[in-house]
Amino acid sequence: MAKYSFKYGKDKIDININDEHIIQTLFPKEAPFLKDIPKEVVKSLENPIGAPPLKEIVRSGEKVVIVVSDVTRLWVRTNEFLIHIVNYLNAQGIGDKDISILIALGSHRPSTEEEKKAIVGDDVYNRIAIYDHNCFDETKLCYLGESSFGTPIYINEKVINADRVILTGGIVFHLFAGFGGGAKSMVPGVAGIKTIQHNHRLTFYEGEGAGLNPDARSNKISGNPMREDITEICRRVNPDFLFNAVLDAEGNFIEFVAGDFEEAWLKGCNTIRKLYGISIKEKADIIVASAGGYPKDINLYQTVKTMDNCLYGGKEGSVIILISECREGLGAEEFLKWFKYKTLDEMESALKKNFTVPGYAAYKTMYTAKYRKVIFISSLPDDIVEKLGFIPSHDIGNALEIAYSLSPSSPKITVMPFGGNTLPIM
Repeated sequence: MAKYSFKYGKDKIDININDEHIIQTLFPKEAPFLKDIPKEVVKSLENPIGAPPLKEIVRSGEKVVIVVSDVTRLWVRTNEFLIHIVNYLNAQGIGDKDISILIALGSHRPSTEEEKKAIVGDDVYNRIAIYDHNCFDETKLCYLGESSFGTPIYINEKVINADRVILTGGIVFHLFAGFGGGAKSMVPGVAGIKTIQHNHRLTFYEGEGAGLNPDARSNKISGNPMREDITEICRRVNPDFLFNAVLDAEGNFIEFVAGDFEEAWLKGCNTIRKLYGISIKEKADIIVASAGGYPKDINLYQTVKTMDNCLYGGKEGSVIILISECREGLGAEEFLKWFKYKTLDEMESALKKNFTVPGYAAYKTMYTAKYRKVIFISSLPDDIVEKLGFIPSHDIGNALEIAYSLSPSSPKITVMPFGGNTLPIM
C-alpha cells in the first residue's frame, strides 16, 4: 500500500491505495520562479517577442489603455506586475492622467471598488482611472464588421479610441479556448455580448443536437474554431502590446512573456505545456483527483476544470473520485438552474440560444456524469450532488470502495493531486 495526500480546502485528505494498481501519479513539473519582479517586468517590456520594445511603441502624450483580468482571475496577481508597467510608461513620458485601466469583465458582473483595488493594487488604484467593461451597453461599443466565422465584432470604445492598447493576463490551459490569456483579453474580455455569444457557440457543432466540437478543447490552438475566431478578431483590432504571466501550481511567477499578442502568448503556451501537460501511456479505470485545495476548490464552478482534465486521463465509463471542498457552494448563481434541462440535447439547444459560461460549465458537468461515474467528495449537500448526476461521499475510504465496486478487478488507477493544473496527454 502507498499513502497519497490530496488537498481539500485548506486541509488535506490521506488515503492508502494498493500501489500495484497505480499506473501513474501526475504532478506539475517544477520550474524556478522569478524573484526580482520589477526587474523581470522591465526586462520583458524591453525584450519582447514579435514586436519592438514598448518604449519604441509609445509616445509622450498618447492615451494608453491597459486591459486587465477581472476578480475571477486574481490568481494572475496583476497587482504585483501592473504597477511596474505603469511606472515604465511614466518613464517614457506617459503621465498617469493619460493611462486608463479597463477591466476585462467579458459577460461577468461589475466589479466592486474593493475588487478593483484587489485587482490593480493600492498604488495603481489611487493613481489611475479604472473602468469596468460592460458587454451589454451597445452605446459604449464599436462595431467592426464580422469575422470569417460570422461573428459580429463589437469592442469597447475605449480600446478602439485609444492611441495605444496593452493587453495583460495569465496563461493556463482552458477547457474550450485551448489556453487562457492572449487574445482572450479582447474576446470575451472587452467584447460585446453578441460577439461573446456567437464566438462561444463555436464550442458546439452547428445543428440541433450536434454536440460538442471536440476541437474546441484544452491544449488545442490550431483547428480550434473558437480560438481561431478570437485570434482573428484580436488581429482586426490589432492591440499594440501584450504582457502575460505564467505561474506555477503554488502561484509563483515563473515566466513573463511580452510583445505581439499572438507570438508572445504562444511562447507562454509552450511553457504551460511543458509544466502541466503530462504524458500518459494508457488511460485509467479509476482517477483519484483533487482540484488542488483552496482557492482552486472554492466552488463547483472552479472545479469544472479539474473535471475536464480528468476526462482526458480515463477510459469512457471509468470512475472519477473528485475531491473538492466547494466551501462557497456551486459558485455561480445560475449554474444549478441549467439542470432544469434533463438531457444534454436540451441543454445544448438552450446554450445555443443563450450561451453563458456557467451554462457551459453545467453542460460539461452533465456530460461528465453521462460518460463517467463520478464520486464527489465535497461539503455540498447530498441532494445537490445527486442532482448533478454524481455519487456523494464524505469519506475517501468509502469513495475508493465504491470506485472498486464499479470497476473491473485489479483496476488501473491514476492519481492527480493537482487536477486543476495537470492535463493528461496521450
